Amino acid sequence: MSATLRWNRLVIAAESEEEFIAAVFDYFPQLLQLPYEQVEMDITGTAEISEDAFRSIAIKLIGGEAEEKKVLIRIPPSVDRYFRHANLYRMVDVDVVHPMPTNGKVDASQVAANIKGAKYEAVKAPKKAPPPDMTERAPADLAPEAVELNPEPAKKAKAPRASRPVEKATKADIGYLVDVETGARHEIRKTIMIGREPPSDLVFQIPTISKRHFQIRKEGDGFMIEDMRSTNGTYLNGLPVHEPVPLRDGDEVVVAITLKHPKGARIFQFTTKPE
Repeated sequence: MSATLRWNRLVIAAESEEEFIAAVFDYFPQLLQLPYEQVEMDITGTAEISEDAFRSIAIKLIGGEAEEKKVLIRIPPSVDRYFRHANLYRMVDVDVVHPMPTNGKVDASQVAANIKGAKYEAVKAPKKAPPPDMTERAPADLAPEAVELNPEPAKKAKAPRASRPVEKATKADIGYLVDVETGARHEIRKTIMIGREPPSDLVFQIPTISKRHFQIRKEGDGFMIEDMRSTNGTYLNGLPVHEPVPLRDGDEVVVAITLKHPKGARIFQFTTKPE
């Protein structure tokens, strides 16, 4: 994964959605702490971003973390629709960066396709390969030497996809799902289903929670969590659950992160320890 914070700009070029989400949560707060009124985030190096991954940015913006900064986000065309649907164009400046065709000409239809409000920047293809980026000037109040956190290694090796299933679940005969808001503890011996309507075992009549949202089941000597193809997703320790994942003591489960519920419609903690 490449995530670089340099001067007032954060560049994320992740190889998986898990890496992208982790980079946003790790580096975006650092970007906002820099002593500049205007900051930039460039995510064009991560072209394949789903709505799940986009929410990691939306949560930070809607939560008001960036309200004291002027933020410019450079995005690939593939995620433009997420920004528009979330109405984030009113909160930040968004630059939709289209790839330059090999013939050096810009497709006029691509420019016309940009809805009013987005910026488009066309750059002529250079005749020669550009030199290394070593001439960018730092702001006057920064030392001449650039500050770079977690720089990309000289030879980039493909990072493995972040995955929890390779880790073993906490061994226990009985598990407990604790509702963080109410403190209620729900015992799990075989399986428990969480959703908006019966036959779910735990029913939360919240519109953003699906009828059958996620389940936890006993498997072997541990427990697994599985999202039941919910509309707004299930998140385990900040990462979306796309397949059955083993649970460990202290894991946080967040249900339905949406624009209406940026921190999740419901938050749980899994534990195997009795009260």
